Amino acid sequence: MSITYKELKGPKGLPIIGSIHKIELANFHNQLEEWSEEYGKVYKLILGPNKVTVITDPEITQTMLKERPGKFRRMSKMDEIMVEIGVHGVFNAEGDVWKTHRRIVNKGLDVKHQQQFYPEILISLERLFNKWDNISSKNQVLNIQQDLLRFTVDVTTSLAFGYKMNTLEQEGDVIQNHLEKIFPMIFKRMNDPFPFWRYYRTKKDKIFDNAVLEINKLIDEFILDGKKKLKDNPALREHPTNFLESLLVAAEEEDTLTDEDVRGNLLTILMAGEDTTAHTLAWSIYLLAQHPEVQDRLHEEAKTVLNKSNWLEKYNSHSSLLYTEAVAMETMRIKPVAPLIYNQALEDVEINGYLFKKDSKLLIESRYAGMQDDNFSNAKEFKPERWIKQEKGKCPMGHDTKAYIPFGAGARFCPGKNLAMLEMKLVLSMLMKNFKVELITPANEVKEVMAFTMMPSEYQVKLIKRD
Repeated sequence: MSITYKELKGPKGLPIIGSIHKIELANFHNQLEEWSEEYGKVYKLILGPNKVTVITDPEITQTMLKERPGKFRRMSKMDEIMVEIGVHGVFNAEGDVWKTHRRIVNKGLDVKHQQQFYPEILISLERLFNKWDNISSKNQVLNIQQDLLRFTVDVTTSLAFGYKMNTLEQEGDVIQNHLEKIFPMIFKRMNDPFPFWRYYRTKKDKIFDNAVLEINKLIDEFILDGKKKLKDNPALREHPTNFLESLLVAAEEEDTLTDEDVRGNLLTILMAGEDTTAHTLAWSIYLLAQHPEVQDRLHEEAKTVLNKSNWLEKYNSHSSLLYTEAVAMETMRIKPVAPLIYNQALEDVEINGYLFKKDSKLLIESRYAGMQDDNFSNAKEFKPERWIKQEKGKCPMGHDTKAYIPFGAGARFCPGKNLAMLEMKLVLSMLMKNFKVELITPANEVKEVMAFTMMPSEYQVKLIKRD
């Protein structure tokens, strides 16, 4: 007999509201992990009118993700919220529409385009180095997260739109001031039991509306400029120079791709390209500041691979940054920036003895599995070397890769993985080649803050120039 939702254990709630009163959104992922310790790897959670099945089991998670988009989809509420702000793109599309978006997005983010774009990334990387070198020479403390967000936005806007934004060298109002207001509100609305915002706009709703309006206005300007370039230079249709041009050409060739779809995919790339990579780098630096021995090993690798340069000048050399990549991977195990996946069953599905009925709301918490000793030896410890393969392709510390999904799994695997990994290796190798990082904010005061992506609370570091 399969176990159904009714038979699952879970936290006891109150009439009507269920367990909503127990949840603090900024700490939602940790609360889900604590309940998993108490009620198991599959349990039920009642949030007002919503009956949710929470899953921390890695095998069930893998099956669900690999069965998308056939048997599972993103929770329909996610699509409704994204469409409300003008996002019709690869992130929230489903079925055949998603397949069209995916093919086009993959082409725009493939390794070939990444190689062509590499010199543009280095321009932003050099600006980041110069800024940090200047701050280090003055012995100043640094809120490093803001610089990381500016770096990733500069890279993303250049790759996506062919527009050199250069927020790293700007002061005052920049695009990040609008972007930072979007994800937290999407996350709040995803977890609101009732869509209050559709009937009454609070001050925060109005600030959010304005942020979305400003970002969409900027993207519309990019689209108009991109169309003009294609008109003035028809040769670009055969050899697009950026993601926007690729989308516009595809929109001309594909009857199913509209201007709304183009805008939605651009907004998706902009939002996802900024938050996730920047926050992973911020977590990496936070962890490195507590492990000087790892910093020293990264420094030695960077000296060898970067040679006399302050950053990685040749694209093909990034594959030699093995330990740097291992640090990024270990960071994503301990501090994954996207630990929550909202799914929905498209039909009745049985997995490992559990029956998930059609339209069931499914909330996957992916970090829990990666922090269990059953899946990773010494799981609570920061050990980048666990990812470096030795003889016969085996890693020195046993682990189950099914319990590790920072970029998702199955057909809907994150199309931006290669770019994200490249950016992380470039920033970390540049940082470790030239500086030691010292954490000024006490480590125990840096908190995990869940706001669609899981980011660190603000912290300060000091960069000490290496000889």
